[in-house]
Amino acid sequence: MSPTYRLAAALLLPLALIAASCGDSTRKAPLADWVDGLCRAAAALDRDRDAALETFTSADLTNTAAAKQVFVTTVEKQREVQKTFRAAVNDLGQPDIDGGKEVVKAFQDQFKENDQRTDDVAKRVAAIPDRADFLTEFQRIVDQAGEPDFRAKLVLVAKDHPRVDDLIAAIDKDPDCSRVIFSASPAANPQSEAWVSGVCTALGTWINALSTGADSINRKLDAAQTPAEVKRILVDFFEQGLADTRALDRALKRLDPPPVRDGKEINRVFVTAGEDLVAAMERLNREVRSADFSTIQQADAEAARFIALIDQLFGDVAASFDELQQYDPEGLDILFQELPECQF
Repeated sequence: MSPTYRLAAALLLPLALIAASCGDSTRKAPLADWVDGLCRAAAALDRDRDAALETFTSADLTNTAAAKQVFVTTVEKQREVQKTFRAAVNDLGQPDIDGGKEVVKAFQDQFKENDQRTDDVAKRVAAIPDRADFLTEFQRIVDQAGEPDFRAKLVLVAKDHPRVDDLIAAIDKDPDCSRVIFSASPAANPQSEAWVSGVCTALGTWINALSTGADSINRKLDAAQTPAEVKRILVDFFEQGLADTRALDRALKRLDPPPVRDGKEINRVFVTAGEDLVAAMERLNREVRSADFSTIQQADAEAARFIALIDQLFGDVAASFDELQQYDPEGLDILFQELPECQF
């Protein structure tokens, strides 16, 4: 999905909690039933919110005055969507656990915060000068507004009422539900961070191994005296490269998909990349063993060719991830930019 969609969603998703009201606190429901009802309502909200956002994300935002009006219309549509969500949550009552009443109060407190936040955002969007670049100013508003941290409120309740931890865990079992209820960005989800960390650790280890091997192979080739030595150096390199690539493939396949809407598809891109790299390295192993190293001149030519193929392999890795552009990272891209293990 487009960056415009993500920016709009970052601002409008918290409206979900604003409209949720506080439910019928006198009516109690078993924890599993309460969470199930909450997640069904969240799923419907998420679907309807996307439809409401379509007007904004498909609009021509180069005209700032028109873009501001489209944003106002989008917020109005969002509020209509949340009326349905509010009715569904009202019917839930409160979870029948120790701390259930406090859970409802935590929702109430978050509603108030989000209400103020949304009013502030609306005023700031309306105040964008018509001559300013709308998307630039909109991005600045998103960055400064930040995101609500409803999870922290429930965690605080759970300190005095441990059963609330069960409620949080039950919500987290449904990644889409957790995304809607707890955060505008799944990047805040520990499962998302674990997935990105796993991908970066696996790729970083592989890149470091091949880079170190490539640096070493140049020194060894410079010192080689015979065609047989050149071939042995290259065969050893590609054998080790294949072992490192298979380790990368295994590490990527061990990861559970990230808890975002396109998580399975995004994870599949990385898994497929690992499989393709193994196939490429197996092919290079076969080629280097069958290459002609009969003379020193031929050996030098083959060495230059295989070194070029190593460089191409790194380029192929980058190109294999182009497919990710069709999916909405929903905050995963931020984690890739920020986690230390991803800085390679």
